[in-house]
Amino acid sequence: MTIALVLAGILLLSNLPPIPDKLHAALSSLPLAIAGIGYAILQFHLAPARSTLLKRLLLAATFVFWAVDQLLPAGRLATVIGDAVIGAYVLDLFWLSQEQASAANSNSEPADGPA
Repeated sequence: MTIALVLAGILLLSNLPPIPDKLHAALSSLPLAIAGIGYAILQFHLAPARSTLLKRLLLAATFVFWAVDQLLPAGRLATVIGDAVIGAYVLDLFWLSQEQASAANSNSEPADGPA
């Protein structure tokens, strides 16, 4: 993941005028791909419950697809992949919101026992 952060910093510098567009596209895709692949590998090492693993692998795959999208020329395929990435991020945020709301509700319920 450290490599992904370093590459993200390099990406910011790649916005300088003399950087060719193809190099910028590669620099923009690398941190996304490395973050997605690294996160997927971490999930296999952590071995969470199956439903959690599938949700986390969807998030990892979303980063990889976003990386692919950065390399594609403008067109229908890039648009479809971009839209799928957005949909996956919205779904992931929905799941995260549901988990946080559930955790907040369970923490706010009074404990059983004498008052």
